[in-house]
Amino acid sequence: MSILTPSQAAAIASGVYSLRDEPSAAARLSLDDPLNIEGLFGNKSRFTGTSGALMFKPLTGFGYVAAGVGQFSGDLLIATRGTDILADWVTDGNIGVQFGPGGNLVHAGFNETWKSFAPAIREFLRGRNPTRIHCVGHSLGGALAMLNADFITANHIAEVRLYTFGAPRAGADAFAGQLTERIGRENIFRVSNPVDPVPMIPIFPFFHLPLGEEGLQIGATSRLPISFKGHKMTASYVPGVAGKNWEHLRVKAPDEREVKGWLENAAQGSGGFVMGSAKLIDMIGRVLTYLLKAAGKVIGGAVGLAFAGGVTILDQIAWLLNQAVHASVELGRGITTLVGMIFKFLGRTVIQGSQITVAFLRWVLELLFSSLRAAAHLALSVVG
Repeated sequence: MSILTPSQAAAIASGVYSLRDEPSAAARLSLDDPLNIEGLFGNKSRFTGTSGALMFKPLTGFGYVAAGVGQFSGDLLIATRGTDILADWVTDGNIGVQFGPGGNLVHAGFNETWKSFAPAIREFLRGRNPTRIHCVGHSLGGALAMLNADFITANHIAEVRLYTFGAPRAGADAFAGQLTERIGRENIFRVSNPVDPVPMIPIFPFFHLPLGEEGLQIGATSRLPISFKGHKMTASYVPGVAGKNWEHLRVKAPDEREVKGWLENAAQGSGGFVMGSAKLIDMIGRVLTYLLKAAGKVIGGAVGLAFAGGVTILDQIAWLLNQAVHASVELGRGITTLVGMIFKFLGRTVIQGSQITVAFLRWVLELLFSSLRAAAHLALSVVG
């Protein structure tokens, strides 16, 4: 069974950035080294797409499709680049949702970019009958690789191997769950770095693949601060996977008991939480997801309102948490503790005596996610 090694997949995810601009792209397509696919894939076909929003949607190279050679004979490769220009930042910040290629809700900005080059993918696949297709990408390119995989598996075109590095969450739970099932957990290789802020966005109710699993990781969750350098292919992911196989990168997700233990420690003022650390923001994300799921059970399926029209996702999360405060004393304590963890991460002093209202929770969440967005945008600004 042909599977790219971590180093091969990382090299491909890094090399595809070289095809963004014309006229150099045509020359680079004639060479193997810049794309890092020599001896693996050939017969390359570059495709272009648009990114951004409103009237700001420049056309640039977003990747290529190539036919396998040697051990990958009969396979295809679709490589997509990540965020590299200002227009792509707008795409990453477009938090609306649309129905993706497989019929489930996905990030609207990512989907708009995917739709701009989808005809080129369809044309390349016309008349071909590949055994499997390897979808590879970093950053925004990882989200686009997921949408490529969604299209391929939903239309029963071929088996898929999915390899992503530093990718954001691309869709809601139905998208993540169904795509995980169609690809197969053993064929999803999602690599992240705990100090990389980009995989931390978008927020719940978007989910990573494989759904319910931790994925793969370079480094270790630590007290180090989140860092833009952690998102770069050349400075982070390429050296981070060097000499390793996929099993070397596998980590175990904390279970619910551990998450509740973090909450208890935080409520008692212990746990060694450090302002701005990757460890603390990782804990905050897991605690928030745990509390929202628990709140949904107590209130009765309210989490399903997350994509209702007319209000933002943050509005709905704040409303759900506020309902949980009034519905359960235990959840109320947990949510109060979560607020304290967020203030600790941001380096702010907890406001004593603050009432837990929808407006207050909305404000706290906006502070947190504004900080994460700023960190992610800094990472994206240097990714190319």
